[in-house]
Amino acid sequence: MSRKFTDYFKDMTKILELAEKPEGSEFKQIFKIVMLGFIVVGALSFGIAMAISMLLTVFGVGVSP
Repeated sequence: MSRKFTDYFKDMTKILELAEKPEGSEFKQIFKIVMLGFIVVGALSFGIAMAISMLLTVFGVGVSP
């Protein structure tokens, strides 16, 4: 079992050695994609929450504040 951990950390070391810092344009592109993902997931979550709230209200099970 400790051999698995040793191999895992050796692999991680190799990956970190190969990794390099992104340039400004790459960083901006990654940032835009991540922010777009946050917005899409947030909008979907909001839409689902609103739909559930409406359904519960229609069926008289809604929670009043």
